[in-house]
Amino acid sequence: MANKIKLKLAEFNEVVKKEKWSDGELAIKMSVSTTQIWRVRLPDDDPRHNDPGGEFIAGALTAFPGLKFNDLFFLVTDLRERNEKGKPKQLKEVMKNFQ
Repeated sequence: MANKIKLKLAEFNEVVKKEKWSDGELAIKMSVSTTQIWRVRLPDDDPRHNDPGGEFIAGALTAFPGLKFNDLFFLVTDLRERNEKGKPKQLKEVMKNFQ
């Protein structure tokens, strides 16, 4: 699994709810399609799911200018990273980057 940017779905849905925007209104504010919004909200195991791309991320940060990247998104890193010797890193080695 490569590094991926994921949506903090609960947080995203909460800020949309506070604005009282429909998906259509949100799509206009974000300059994306309602389909993009719908696909990002699907569970990861749904074959129709898409992770947020650059357009979606930029659109969300434009629609919610008071929020930062980390408020709505997080990075999932490949836990199979390799150390200098080519061996898989131990989980504790990977996790120290996030502390």
